[in-house]
Amino acid sequence: MSGIADHRPRTRFWEFLEVGLLQQIGFPLLTVSLVLFVGAMVLMGANVSEMHRSYARVQRVNDSLLQIAMVNADILRSEMIVRGYALSGDPVYVTWKDQAERNLRNRLAALSVTFSGEPAEESQFEQLRAMLREHSATWDRLMRLVPVDRQRVVEEMVAYGKSARRAPIERLLSRLRTQETALLEQRQLLAEDQVASAYRSAVGISTLALILGSLGFAFVMQSRRRKPGSLVGRSQP
Repeated sequence: MSGIADHRPRTRFWEFLEVGLLQQIGFPLLTVSLVLFVGAMVLMGANVSEMHRSYARVQRVNDSLLQIAMVNADILRSEMIVRGYALSGDPVYVTWKDQAERNLRNRLAALSVTFSGEPAEESQFEQLRAMLREHSATWDRLMRLVPVDRQRVVEEMVAYGKSARRAPIERLLSRLRTQETALLEQRQLLAEDQVASAYRSAVGISTLALILGSLGFAFVMQSRRRKPGSLVGRSQP
């Protein structure tokens, strides 16, 4: 008797589920659960893609910082080559000067692509390009003048150093480095926030899909186990 009494409340509960609205939503719950699960997987896939894009953006800024640093190194190398040529007269410096100029042009081309689409940086980059053209013209002229008047070349190089004509270039390069560093930090934080937000959303959707799927599966399985009239049959002596 105690076993029957313990069993009847549970039976009446499932009878209510079978004859009520919940019996009708078992399969829809499973369908919604499947859709949500697929959506969570798509969101996770998009999250992975966003991580790759964020990494590419961060890598772009890192590359631009390296190129900016190397531009300054190329400028100094070009000046040192002219000084070495003026002191030694060795024609090998002409080859080294040509190589330094090619390296500088390649870096400027890479930076031009990097700064494309960034109005503030594009404007400063054009200023930098104009300054570097003037710098190259000055030191190319001194390079050609070495075989003709080495003493004059030395005097002009000394005057160039005293006038600090390279200082505006260095200040502009410093501003570009500062801007790129700030941009790098900003994009890293943005990428981390986007990835964390998408991950939380995907986990929440997956959890909801699991709950709905479990409920739907329980309703469907209980409906199939129970037969109409079985409760009445058990209630008869």
